[in-house]
Amino acid sequence: MIEDLNKRLHLAIDQVLIEHSIEKLAIDPETLNFEASLEEKHGDFSTSCPMKLAKVLKKNPEDIAKLITDKLNKANFEKISVIKPGYINVVLPLTTKIVEVRQIIQGNQKYGTKTSNGRKALVEFVSSNPTGPLHVGHGRGAVLGLAISNLLETQGYKVSKEYYVNDAGRQIDILALSVLLTEFDDSIPKDGLYLGSYIKILASELSRIVNVSWSTPSEELPKEQEKKLDFLIDHFKKQDFEMWNQIKEFCVNEMLNLIKIDMKNFSINFDSWFKESSVGSINNIESNLFSALKKIRDKGLTYNKDGALWFKTTDFGDDKDRVLLRENGEPTYLLTDVGYHKNKLDRNYDIYLNIFGADHHGYLTRIESAFSALSDNKKRLDFVLYQLVNLFEDGKKKQMSTRKGQYEILAELERDIGADVIKFFFLEKKSDNTIDFDLTLAKENSKNNPYFYVQYAHVRCSSILEKAKIDLNVDLNEKEILSNHPIIARLINYPLFLERYANELSPHSLVNFVKELAAAFHSFYESSPVLINNKTISNTRLVITKACKIVLSNALQTLGVKPLDKM
Repeated sequence: MIEDLNKRLHLAIDQVLIEHSIEKLAIDPETLNFEASLEEKHGDFSTSCPMKLAKVLKKNPEDIAKLITDKLNKANFEKISVIKPGYINVVLPLTTKIVEVRQIIQGNQKYGTKTSNGRKALVEFVSSNPTGPLHVGHGRGAVLGLAISNLLETQGYKVSKEYYVNDAGRQIDILALSVLLTEFDDSIPKDGLYLGSYIKILASELSRIVNVSWSTPSEELPKEQEKKLDFLIDHFKKQDFEMWNQIKEFCVNEMLNLIKIDMKNFSINFDSWFKESSVGSINNIESNLFSALKKIRDKGLTYNKDGALWFKTTDFGDDKDRVLLRENGEPTYLLTDVGYHKNKLDRNYDIYLNIFGADHHGYLTRIESAFSALSDNKKRLDFVLYQLVNLFEDGKKKQMSTRKGQYEILAELERDIGADVIKFFFLEKKSDNTIDFDLTLAKENSKNNPYFYVQYAHVRCSSILEKAKIDLNVDLNEKEILSNHPIIARLINYPLFLERYANELSPHSLVNFVKELAAAFHSFYESSPVLINNKTISNTRLVITKACKIVLSNALQTLGVKPLDKM
């Protein structure tokens, strides 16, 4: 519907431009389009393009609007009008709106979604180090990744959801050391180690399945915390390297099991769990690590300095070049990431999306540099960054620290208020805004709680539809369709909004949509009793109710939230 309308608009604009001897327009055509109007006074569709063309045409926007409307193909318009200071508003025929409402009922669960577009998307999210249970910050990344993946699927993408498991590196060594010292040597100070009840549980389990005999260092430990940790790690590695790796593997697997349970409780199913260790060794010519480095080297994008191998990331806009291989020949974390993204590219997706915490902001240019080099600039890597979640309880902000064990575990929050409530609240704000999560509000059964308010609208729809059946074979009451513009406009334009939100990767916009639709339905419910004696009016209101239930249900499921029929 709107696609045809915009084609007509652009044809009319082109004719006006030709008449004014303007051959090329330095304005994004998308910004000139009609948009759905949610207020009746603006018609069904409205465009502000005359105001955007004013400088180009050097005319008053209202006069430009009249020129465009004169050229516009007005077939199947009920009305077209020019409104100051330069809007063009279009009203559709009532018959068109009725057809659109009926199509919602016919489409049912598929309404708003598109068939396969033949394109694939790889979405990486959460990817938390398996060094402890997921906290609420990870939870925000998880529900954001799920919602964005679902949005892409509504537009016909085949989406693969991936968790990158950092199962190698220093943090895993510190995890293993934390577990080892907790169980076998309590005399060494625990500063800098991971703490919390989960470490004690891991330590207890480790002693049951592994027969370990360690000797603690006889020499004095370094005073500086990080040096002390490195010293201890090196000491135990040298004692029994094979056993050390077994302990690391045990710890990672146990942590992953906990993470997978958390994700299952949030109905998040990853298609793949890609382990960092699988990128291989820099000395193995068949590894992702080796082939990624070779490709960057072959492009002349590296150089040697101070015994290390550097990547010319400044060629891609970075503020300085970055080290890929250290002086000792060991790969940096960046090179490991480069190897991982080489693997991603080898799997040949159309869209690559990484959903990271905002603390990764300074790291993005490095990854983008490598991705551009590895893909010959033929593929694009997109990022969505999300800010922190602050939890408030009794008016006080809770503190979070993974090493100290002072943080709100996601699983505990889920048990307290439920996964779907968390999802809704976490998605309510744009990802780059910090969330102040009010636990008291999240538990309220009132209209102040947005989750409750939206679900209550769906419950009301379900309750009404249990008591009566709609009849699509009879004419709908025209007055009812016309008098309920706020709800009808949102219902028939849902596919349009869904497409926009998917393109923008903005599930918060969909949350806002369902809140507005719920408010429109609650108003409709209060002012327009559905089950009345007048069968034509009652049936029309039943159809509106059914359409509203379908759109609310489809939208909530896209957000990863289960729509409720009873509360």
